[in-house]
Amino acid sequence: VLVGARRRGTSVVLEVWDTGQGIPEHQRKLIFEEFRRLDAGARVASGLGLGLSIVERIGRVLDHPIELRSEVGRGSVFSVTLPRARPVQPQRSPTPRSGVRGTDTFNGLKVLVIDNEDDILDGMSHLLSGWGAEVMTASDAEQAFKYLSGEDQPNVLICDYHLGATNGLDAIANVRARTAPDLPSILLTADRSAEVRDAAAEADIAVLNKPVKPAALRAIISQWRARAAAE
Repeated sequence: VLVGARRRGTSVVLEVWDTGQGIPEHQRKLIFEEFRRLDAGARVASGLGLGLSIVERIGRVLDHPIELRSEVGRGSVFSVTLPRARPVQPQRSPTPRSGVRGTDTFNGLKVLVIDNEDDILDGMSHLLSGWGAEVMTASDAEQAFKYLSGEDQPNVLICDYHLGATNGLDAIANVRARTAPDLPSILLTADRSAEVRDAAAEADIAVLNKPVKPAALRAIISQWRARAAAE
């Protein structure tokens, strides 16, 4: 991997060159989606599929689009063009008023995530903790029970549908039986059948299809928090 910077007029171009497998043209948009990895890359290196989606989003927010050039069998080049600017003196940030909590964080929220894949648990934990939530993880409902005996019980449950010998609907029912029958719960699944969606709706369980979009996940949790605050 080669990382370099070049001046171009009033801008600086940062580039990252690699000698990897390259990315076919019809797949170049897919690699910027959350939790999306191409099969060829997943076979040779581990990862969660979050890095490029974060880079693309930051670049879009700052109005510095990410560009990609790639040739299958030779490698890829990722680049971003940044404006040159004069050095500025750091300014002291105003002290936030006490008792004011940002509306864009989940401070104080306890989220239980159940999934039988460690990589997914790590990714969800990283994502949710980045929003300020306290995250508890388990590979199945039995393992999740260890979080349910004390006072610090979850406010939200996120559960994968396919859990090996059982499924997410049963796991959610088991957790609710030990906590609260109306515990806000989200089922993550690649199964888009009406049968799964109807069963979830009957049990008052929200459904997010894979690949999960963080914005959709955040919106559901935010709605629940707002509703709880209003009650």
